[in-house]
Amino acid sequence: MTLCRFSPRCAVVLLTAAAPFIAHAQSKLPADLDPESRARLPYLKKADMDAKGQKLLETFASKDDTLRGPLAFAAYNPGVAQALLDLHNAAVPGGTLDPHTRELAILVACRETNFNLEWNGHEPSALKAGVDAKVIDIVRNNRGVTGLSEKDAAVIRFGREMLHDKKVDSATFAKAVELWGKRGTMDMVAVMNTYAVSGYFAIAVDEHAPEGKPELPTVK
Repeated sequence: MTLCRFSPRCAVVLLTAAAPFIAHAQSKLPADLDPESRARLPYLKKADMDAKGQKLLETFASKDDTLRGPLAFAAYNPGVAQALLDLHNAAVPGGTLDPHTRELAILVACRETNFNLEWNGHEPSALKAGVDAKVIDIVRNNRGVTGLSEKDAAVIRFGREMLHDKKVDSATFAKAVELWGKRGTMDMVAVMNTYAVSGYFAIAVDEHAPEGKPELPTVK
């Protein structure tokens, strides 16, 4: 398969595909959502935080002393948010997966938890890492993996089985070990679960994408 490198043409393809979901993201919010965070809890301000929380705020720099981003709601318990940040640093930059595999694994985890914020953040990164726009569309819309490269199909199948089916088949696991080794397979588990955990916080607070940003479509 010819890879679609990050380019204006790819950006146009993705923007066109995302247009209906941008419109949905701009629709009226449910009544129990905070208008700024677009979630059931407000963003934490520096004045609301203890010393541990303020340390997180230093990591995620903010001009108005407000903690946004993927740890915004986990930070209601700053120790948990710091642990998630440490897990991310160990699993993502500290792991063995190549950028293409890692970014695709992240998108699969975001799709399985409907994690709009990190999907929108990592879709351009996936393109830059060489993931084909058509592969990204397959993940976004939960389509079949027939015709994909062996590696892309293996990543998508592994993530769907682990996070959706709650059971990874023996053949799926064996293929991952064949392609990435035992350490690489466990690194894939770590990467996917790092983003899935943050995605569950977003599920709990019904976090919606920022206005003007696309939301993942509802899939079965």
